[in-house]
Amino acid sequence: MTARTRRVRMTLGGLLSAALSACAHPAPAVTPAPAVTHRFYDSRPYGSEAEFNPFSIIVNEGFDQLRTSTRRNLLPLPYRASAIVVLHSLANPERVLRHYGYRNWLRNEVFPLTTKAQGGGQWYPNYQLHLFGAGMTYARLAEWYEQHGYTSHPRILAGATAFAFHFLNEMIETGPTFRDDEDSLTDLMIFDPASIVLWNQEWVLHRFGGRLEMTDWQGQASIGEPGMTIENAYSMVMLRAPLPRTDQWKVMTTAGNAFLIGISRRVGSEYWLTASGGFDPSDNPVIDPRTNAKTATLLPDVGVFVDRNSSLLASFISKGGSNNGATLNLYPGVLRMGRVSPGLWVQGIRGGGLRFGIESRIGLGLAGFGFIPRHAPSEP
Repeated sequence: MTARTRRVRMTLGGLLSAALSACAHPAPAVTPAPAVTHRFYDSRPYGSEAEFNPFSIIVNEGFDQLRTSTRRNLLPLPYRASAIVVLHSLANPERVLRHYGYRNWLRNEVFPLTTKAQGGGQWYPNYQLHLFGAGMTYARLAEWYEQHGYTSHPRILAGATAFAFHFLNEMIETGPTFRDDEDSLTDLMIFDPASIVLWNQEWVLHRFGGRLEMTDWQGQASIGEPGMTIENAYSMVMLRAPLPRTDQWKVMTTAGNAFLIGISRRVGSEYWLTASGGFDPSDNPVIDPRTNAKTATLLPDVGVFVDRNSSLLASFISKGGSNNGATLNLYPGVLRMGRVSPGLWVQGIRGGGLRFGIESRIGLGLAGFGFIPRHAPSEP
């Protein structure tokens, strides 16, 4: 046997040995990292998106209804009594609906069969704000959790966060006055769970996360003095759609803090300027003390917005809530103080006076101040 033959046999033997070893001890499979979604949230360091996180959403969504009240003190709020009212309604749905009336409930709350002029129309915010608006917020929260390393169960975390702000919102809106409340029952048992189911559908995510823009333009909640109040807390959903035959103009609408519709004009490659008009739901008075049926008081309103890639940089809204006058919000990335760029806001009070605040990126003002004139309604 020649030396060359021996080398060939040794090479073949080595290859065969390596193959048998690989079969006996296969290399561990490489698990690809889960894909991170960027449809509704993109970790942008500027604008309203820089302040978007689970805590800021719970604060703005949960305390949103306080904008319709002149009394916004945090400490005297009857949290326990309000929670009992909501839980009582959830635990006794048959009693609540029998008291309110099944026909009234189906026509006013569940199906779009009545209008505000008829003393109904409560279905409108259920579909617009709970099913679609809060559903989109749930989808954004899931992406926030994904992009911040919570990749195991981001949708479960987002659902828990959504339930937290929904429950707090119902507590603030309902209060301890009534033992039966069909509105919180309808929201928490039908529309809020349905929003999570709906916004887990790929066709919904695809439709509203592409050419149609949908996002949160939340307030800049701040703790105010005197009185330990919470100011400038609100939720607002923005939906924008392209106009045909142009990429320079879009139609835009908002819901929540203000119900507006307007036109957006592209400025440069990333910025949009929007002018809009509509109405402000300044109050939710009870129109039937027997059933606790409510309506909405609507006042004319205008808004001007500047955003960058859908992240709101600045907004001016002429009025909002029970006594908020013209409000200017400047989000991170507009003004810089040394190395930091906080959010800032100033707000007129109907009847006189100013409020203003400075916002941290956690979503709560570190030094929010409320200046209320002596002739204005006093806080309890």
